[in-house]
Amino acid sequence: MINKPLLSLSSARCSRASLWCRGHQKMSVNAGGLRPSDFRLASQKSSLASPLLSLSLSLTRPFSSSNIAKMPATDPALTIVSTNSSAAPRAPYSQAVKVNDFLYCSGQIPMTPEGVILTEIQPAALQCLNNLKAVLEAGGSSVGKIFKVNVYLTDMEQFGPVNEVYSEFFGEHRPARTCIAIKQLPLGAVIEIECIALA
Repeated sequence: MINKPLLSLSSARCSRASLWCRGHQKMSVNAGGLRPSDFRLASQKSSLASPLLSLSLSLTRPFSSSNIAKMPATDPALTIVSTNSSAAPRAPYSQAVKVNDFLYCSGQIPMTPEGVILTEIQPAALQCLNNLKAVLEAGGSSVGKIFKVNVYLTDMEQFGPVNEVYSEFFGEHRPARTCIAIKQLPLGAVIEIECIALA
């Protein structure tokens, strides 16, 4: 039987209901167990309880579109690019956005304009690139103006086959590129490619 409590505090100095420990004080170990070296009563119960209660309530509140502030329209400095020659967005984003002298293209998965998703890696890679080409041209740019490409694969074993298609597509043009493997892509796609180009 344990005769001494693990945590011993003076009842004159602390209360179970409202107790906090200074973050910079250390716990000390002695024969009687673990003892805080400095505890003190919170000056008011509400000083800790109210903010915590408020936070708890806000976290448990169910989602509602009425909780979201209405956002302003697109800034006139941005030009939204859209084309039917590429796969239509299946989520709330634009195919590309033109900002000053740059065109930022959203990631393209291997979906045809008709909505068919290709699963064989090389045709899929080519479809992604053709989608990007269509978006670039709709935005007044071209493949030769691409200066950064990001490639996302669900299987890095497919890097070689993708590289073959990529090299043939770009020819002598060599934009800066990043290629990474990730766990999953939207709609079960095996590849996604995005780029930034001069407008």
